[in-house]
Amino acid sequence: MKKCRFLTMVLLGGFLMMGLAGCGENKNSREWIENKVAEVSRVYPTENLFDLFKQFPEGFEIEQVYFKKKSDGPDNYITEIKLKGDATSNTITGTLAKIPAKDDAPKSDEVVVSVQYVDNKFIFSDKETAKKIWKFDGFLFQKLVLNKTELSKLRLKEKSYNSITNGFSISYFMENKINNNYFHKNDSEKSTLEIGSSLQNEGYYYYSILVDYKDGYYFRETVSNAGVYNGQ
Repeated sequence: MKKCRFLTMVLLGGFLMMGLAGCGENKNSREWIENKVAEVSRVYPTENLFDLFKQFPEGFEIEQVYFKKKSDGPDNYITEIKLKGDATSNTITGTLAKIPAKDDAPKSDEVVVSVQYVDNKFIFSDKETAKKIWKFDGFLFQKLVLNKTELSKLRLKEKSYNSITNGFSISYFMENKINNNYFHKNDSEKSTLEIGSSLQNEGYYYYSILVDYKDGYYFRETVSNAGVYNGQ
């Protein structure tokens, strides 16, 4: 009888240890980070911006920043486009701006064009100026496919996880024709793709995509519900 009890206790203890071991997550592993990053498939790709309302019924924000880096600092100007999806009015509006990189630059040097997204098209208050400012035909997330299957095929460059902020990033080496076409590069051009986010708040969606061709340019594109998320 005692022997049976002893065996039972050993078995129960073994199952308990296995269960505890299974609870431990290696948040710095490629698998864990990619499981989280796979959420970008909610956005990449989304050809029609209004389809983002299906993913974010309360609204969303889009931001893209692009500028030429120099050894002594950034280029004279930064190109920035910001759009907001307003769930109340069911509109997508914002601004396209050419912003002086220097803090002490005159405010008059800044060029701002109003943007509306209507019927799958970007409508600018000044079309000619917009063409000079924005070299891209739409957002990268309208064209690029990113999901767990695609990410797992890419060659890993580096990854990181911050236990304090619960933020993470992962970067890959790429040779992607869609990317290259978007950035007006040759089909065989190589680049790196970095995806970063934070999990500080449940229900908060925030992912930034950075693309680097080692040509001196900085590119970041972010889709989030930051402006409408209330933490509930």
